[in-house]
Amino acid sequence: MVQLSPLYLKRIQAATQQGIEQGIEREVSLVMRLLRRRLGTIAPEIEERIRGLSVDRVEDLGEALLDFENDGDLRRWLDLH
Repeated sequence: MVQLSPLYLKRIQAATQQGIEQGIEREVSLVMRLLRRRLGTIAPEIEERIRGLSVDRVEDLGEALLDFENDGDLRRWLDLH
């Protein structure tokens, strides 16, 4: 069995974490684009709230936005979640 050096393991962990963070950012960016297409301009404070959501909640929002008709629907959803 090959034993990896602590430095190599640290680099692997850092690269893995970076990949996870990039994936989350891509998902949030996609949901933001869909929201803008559906609702128009999104207020900066609302975008900040969305960027603070967990990955699971961003996924939930991605589904819920299909039912949104206006900014109020988005705000209500965020207030409930």
